[in-house]
Amino acid sequence: MPEIKHKNEPLERTMLGGFTFIRAGEDEGENQNPESRTIELSFSSEAPVRRWYGDEILLHENDAVDLTRLKEIGVVLFNHNPDIPIGAVASVELDEAERRCKATITLDTDEQSELIYQKIRSGTLKGVSVGYRIQEYTELAKKEVSEDGRFTGPAIIATRWEPYEISIVSVPADADVGVGRQIEEIDNKGDVEKMPNVNEERKDEAVTISNDDAVQAERKRTMEITALCRNFDIDADEYIRSGASVDDVNKIVLGKLAEERKATNVTVVADEADKFRAAATDGLAMRAGISVEKPAAGADEFRGKRMLRLAAECVERFQNISVANMSDEEIVRSALTGSGHFAGILSNTANKSMAQSYQAVPTTFQQWTSTGSNSDFKQATRYRLSEADELEKITENGEFKHASVTESSVTTSVATYGKSFSITRKAIINDDLGALSTIPALYGAAARRMINKMVYAILTSNPTIEGAALFHNNHKNLSAVDISVAGLAAMKAKMARQKNIGGKENLNIQPAFLIVPPELEVTAAQLINSVVDPTKANATPNPFANKLSVISEPELADTKEFYLASAPGYCPTIEVTYLNGVETPTMESAVQFDTLGVKWRIYQDVGVNLLDFRGLAKSTGAGE
Repeated sequence: MPEIKHKNEPLERTMLGGFTFIRAGEDEGENQNPESRTIELSFSSEAPVRRWYGDEILLHENDAVDLTRLKEIGVVLFNHNPDIPIGAVASVELDEAERRCKATITLDTDEQSELIYQKIRSGTLKGVSVGYRIQEYTELAKKEVSEDGRFTGPAIIATRWEPYEISIVSVPADADVGVGRQIEEIDNKGDVEKMPNVNEERKDEAVTISNDDAVQAERKRTMEITALCRNFDIDADEYIRSGASVDDVNKIVLGKLAEERKATNVTVVADEADKFRAAATDGLAMRAGISVEKPAAGADEFRGKRMLRLAAECVERFQNISVANMSDEEIVRSALTGSGHFAGILSNTANKSMAQSYQAVPTTFQQWTSTGSNSDFKQATRYRLSEADELEKITENGEFKHASVTESSVTTSVATYGKSFSITRKAIINDDLGALSTIPALYGAAARRMINKMVYAILTSNPTIEGAALFHNNHKNLSAVDISVAGLAAMKAKMARQKNIGGKENLNIQPAFLIVPPELEVTAAQLINSVVDPTKANATPNPFANKLSVISEPELADTKEFYLASAPGYCPTIEVTYLNGVETPTMESAVQFDTLGVKWRIYQDVGVNLLDFRGLAKSTGAGE
């Protein structure tokens, strides 16, 4: 051991067994012990430590190590025993260049700490270890190499971990140049102290004869408990020290998980700003004549406020600016360019108007068409398989005949349709609610009607499918009959005899909808709602009574033509396809710089696609 220098000599650092002892000099004051008990050491590194699952590596980078706990309440223990504190952590740092964590510790002066301190000075104790928790890790499979090429699997790399104590230990897990980590086992002496029925005079003997099997068993128990608890973010120390078995810990972990996953009543509390926006939106909407089923609390307080007053309140509430000396123009400018709350209230109100109008517009396509969803704007394929052939009788020595299933396909696509409109500062100052409610409602209705027109354009334009026009004699779905029991019977029979795509099986398709122009609506309704055949003098039963739903559609321009359609769930014919299943238009807003107002754009991603002709039938009218 080097010679100890006294306090009137310069401050020096002495290396002993991997530790650096800071020794007092004249700069440390009159009351300092000439032998300082302050030690510099490194307590962790990136040296791999072998675990049962492979190497464990603690990453030593800025974002990987959380030293907060050590800096605030760091303590020095002996052999990780929380009942044996021997000093305090004076300072701690990450040395990224050396990829180590270093600390300066000061040992206490009590008898136990003094004994350990002297063993350190004599070189008997050289190991340092750290207690830590791994918060996030990356797993490397066998022979897998990390991205930076420094580590090879199998290994667990702790990418976020937190040291919580430093220990002077007799057996470190990481012997990298005097630097260690906590070894996940209990030394033999500790095991014996916990053994029941071992008297004092035989303890030393028990330590001597403790064999490898006991050590290996304890190591396995500790490792399994540590791994189990780590997977569920549970502190394993308590269970390891108590001697709990792996089965016991497994039951405890399962019990805690069951408790955590119990259904609980969750109450979501809105902040004051959210409450204000909700109340102001509903109040403004009701004032504009928009129906609000369940108004937000406080909405009635905003029903009588002009838009300019609402803008002023947003400025005062959210920007802490008095509007007493502001002109109307300045209030609007500040409200629209400030916190965004006023613009948000206007947009929410406009969206309510648009959405309600979209749902309320009287369209008919949604009754008999099917609904689809595409994930992007590329063409998507819809496949349809034919029905299987009938099974054939097999003789005693006969062989099974191979059958094939025919398939057909059609493509569906989605496109974007949109418009933009604005509300200016003049409209806000003049309290023009029509610009806020009527215009969005008009565009919402227009979006719905656009889809309706696209659907009926397919019926009337008669596009080609499977080599012929949609309604064609080759498809056996075109007739020239009137709306009568006899006429519908002829069309219904053709639908029932439609063949599958293999051309072998009758599909027996039944009509569900009678689609007519407005001029034929009354005639169709009288026929379908009558229990007797209106064309017969006697009470002949009407087989179509209440069997079909009558749809009157103004988009059908020809006053003689009408159609039968099957239920979309049985035989889809025309599909309205939306992007990612979003069936309502999207409205987005932005504050305009040039006119100082709010500009909205409304758009919808939708497509109307013809899937099959078999569930549709058309009549051009009697005598055609």
